[in-house]
Amino acid sequence: MSSNVDADPLLTTETQQPRRSKFLCPALVITGLTCLTLAIVFSFISFQASFYQEGVPIRVLALNTWGMPYNIFGGLDKEIRMPAIAQMIQKKEFDVYFLEELWMRPDHEKIRQKASAVGYHMTSYDSMTQRECPYLPLDFLCCDGSATPSGCSGLAVVSRYPMKEVQFTIYNDHGPMAGGEKMARKGFGRVRVSPSENITVDLFVTHTCASDLVEDKATRESQVKQLLTAVRESTADFAILGGDFNSDPRAVNETTYGLLKNQMASSMEDFFQRIANWLIPDRATYGNPRNTYSYTYDPVLYDYIWHRSNDNNLVLTNLFDIPWLRTHKDGGLHHTDEKDRENSSAEKIREKRSADAKMISLSDHEAVTASLVLYKKKKQNS
Repeated sequence: MSSNVDADPLLTTETQQPRRSKFLCPALVITGLTCLTLAIVFSFISFQASFYQEGVPIRVLALNTWGMPYNIFGGLDKEIRMPAIAQMIQKKEFDVYFLEELWMRPDHEKIRQKASAVGYHMTSYDSMTQRECPYLPLDFLCCDGSATPSGCSGLAVVSRYPMKEVQFTIYNDHGPMAGGEKMARKGFGRVRVSPSENITVDLFVTHTCASDLVEDKATRESQVKQLLTAVRESTADFAILGGDFNSDPRAVNETTYGLLKNQMASSMEDFFQRIANWLIPDRATYGNPRNTYSYTYDPVLYDYIWHRSNDNNLVLTNLFDIPWLRTHKDGGLHHTDEKDRENSSAEKIREKRSADAKMISLSDHEAVTASLVLYKKKKQNS
């Protein structure tokens, strides 16, 4: 009998290979990265707890107030903007306010009274000048501040914390007479505060020489070198510097920004680590498309908040922002939030500006803000 072999068997003897999901490998990679990130975070927290005291948060705002007298230098709507700036400070959203171009004594006093009413402290007008001018208001070797800003620095610091030390240093070099740089007596202020027990912070505020002329760039570099010498010599646990530096990171044939970056850390770069995220018109501090005064100029970055720590202390930047600070011409402060920012393009801002002419910026500059956390190193037992 012959046996018939089934040429097409219903069952094969080959072993079936299990199917592999195409999502398995990516899922494993994501899980691994998540675990690694958590391990790093927990290790960092453990490291902080072992070597550093509990972090002390400090919120900082810097604003060039554009306090020029309108009848002489064209500071538009100053009589509306200054009360709005005082109202902003009275809300106590920040612990420290660095103010520049607060040239005139009446404006300074207006802000001081509002700050004092909510328990804040402000440097006196004359503590941030070279000396008073009781008899010669046009002598730029002394400070007027009543009729003109000649001989004055325009600087002020407002603080939630009592001021332990206040010092003003005039710059050795000043710009040319053209543009008023020689008439002003710019410099830097230093205010020591203690935001927490056993922690000291030196707050530095400045406004450097303006314009992009060759001699102004050289003057600005000289001023920043003098400022950084004082920062390095600070004996405080931490130093925080804010102000209008009149120098863009992209500036050609100028080292101002590089000098600062070499000695201090930029809270802006801490937060926006990719340069493409902060070198954009929407984050310009002058010539910003949404600013009702300077929008016709090329957008640039002039205003910054820097930090430095001594004795291996640590500063972290939790947040950096350039808020939209505006007010109505008839009064009423308006602060545009992040949601408004996301829903607003430069073109929409221009359209809204023409439709809502009663809304004005608080200055021709935008403010810069930073939320910092200060970690002081623990003393190790010997």
